[in-house]
Amino acid sequence: MTRQPKNQAFAQTSFLQGANAAYIEEMQAQYERNPGSVADEWRHFFASLQEASPGNGHAGPVDLRDLPGGVSNTTHGEGVVRGVGYAVAYKNVGFSEGFDDYSTARVRLEIAGGEPMVTVHTAAAEVGQGLVTIEQQICRTELGVEHVVLHPKDTTVGSGGSTSASRQTYVTGGAVKAACERVRDQVLGLAQRRLGRTVTGLRLAAGHVVSDAEGALGSIAEIVGSEILEETVEWRHRPTCAVDAETGQGFAHVQYAFAAHRAVVDVDTDLGLVKVIELACTQDVGKALNPQAVEGQIQGGTAQGLGLAIMEEIQVRDGRIANPSFTDYLIPTILDMPPMRIEVLEYPDPHAPYGLRGVGEPPTISSGPAIVAAIRAATGLDLSRIPVRPEHITETG
Repeated sequence: MTRQPKNQAFAQTSFLQGANAAYIEEMQAQYERNPGSVADEWRHFFASLQEASPGNGHAGPVDLRDLPGGVSNTTHGEGVVRGVGYAVAYKNVGFSEGFDDYSTARVRLEIAGGEPMVTVHTAAAEVGQGLVTIEQQICRTELGVEHVVLHPKDTTVGSGGSTSASRQTYVTGGAVKAACERVRDQVLGLAQRRLGRTVTGLRLAAGHVVSDAEGALGSIAEIVGSEILEETVEWRHRPTCAVDAETGQGFAHVQYAFAAHRAVVDVDTDLGLVKVIELACTQDVGKALNPQAVEGQIQGGTAQGLGLAIMEEIQVRDGRIANPSFTDYLIPTILDMPPMRIEVLEYPDPHAPYGLRGVGEPPTISSGPAIVAAIRAATGLDLSRIPVRPEHITETG
């Protein structure tokens, strides 16, 4: 591994952004904080992947649905070979090289119907990644209030930046957390003034102001009363900088995310058909704020990598796209995705909100190469392009 790789722009989730020495330094720091745990965790994962890897399993009666080609009845297993492949990836999180990367959040606390209600407003686009759930979770965690309302997304509050670079939970989540902390400070200040004395160790929990020493001191509804508490925060992560043009070194990225995949494939070497039998992934997410959503992101990113490896390709002929619809441009469906084993590692980033790491993109990077590596292992071919098409395997095109 070089300490001076080329640094280049991340244009699409299919392409890996170059990195620099900051990656190695972060890994060294993580290892120094907890060397035994980090090393043992990864060693255990790879050992568990290699033990009892699924065998060929085609010696006895076969179910056509389990073979390449499926119920098209193209094979009964005569030319089917199994392969196993591995890939490891790292991916930068957030905008890089000195870009002013920030997001804005407004949090409002008021009493409605005798109960505390929080409204959270950001401009960050929800595209299915679960950000709206994370925003509510953060408000409930920081303010101890169950009723959280999402204001419609718009830029009257300020910018949320793009939903890209696996950045929204980090940056917009950071903005929501910071705004909640300021509102919480207002509530605790009101509580101190109404008590007429200084109380240490105050926090908000289950709709109450709570002291570590004295327990519940009053409900949020009683303390806030008719007041409306609101804070707007424009939040930024640590500044980054451009890399040195001569050495390629510099703190270009605020964070890295890490993922590893194992793929098991069956390949019909006669017809060039591929069936992905199993995918396994481990990923360091720093802190899983919503474990179910994290697994969904890993599954979704892996599905995209599968599509990149063996299905998705824009066909251009004479300057025209020949497959402009999803009838001809093939993307994975639930029938194409095999069972997945996922292990989530949580090694917190001390500089990130709650220690989290971006999740969505890393599995798209390692899943595709793992699948191609498995096809190489099954066929012995030096496959050098994706998607792998049947004619590449049969060497007829």
